[in-house]
Amino acid sequence: MNEDRQLTIHFNNGNRMDLTFPVRYKNSTAAVQEAVKRALEADKLAIEAEGKLLVIPWSSIKQIELTPAPAAVPFGAIMGAHISQ
Repeated sequence: MNEDRQLTIHFNNGNRMDLTFPVRYKNSTAAVQEAVKRALEADKLAIEAEGKLLVIPWSSIKQIELTPAPAAVPFGAIMGAHISQ
């Protein structure tokens, strides 16, 4: 069973970047909560991919999609929503 996560970054200029990566914290909800909190509080998103370090300012990002959603999401997140277009 593949436990990789998929991340899609939508940039303000209309471009997008698709990434896959392995699960980092398998059994620790607290570690996931802390990692999400730190990422959202930072002014940049840092990603290591294919031997490169990508540092992307949050100000360049329109939205991100993480699939599947982590077990721990930020406080106040709306849960169980459906996207209708």
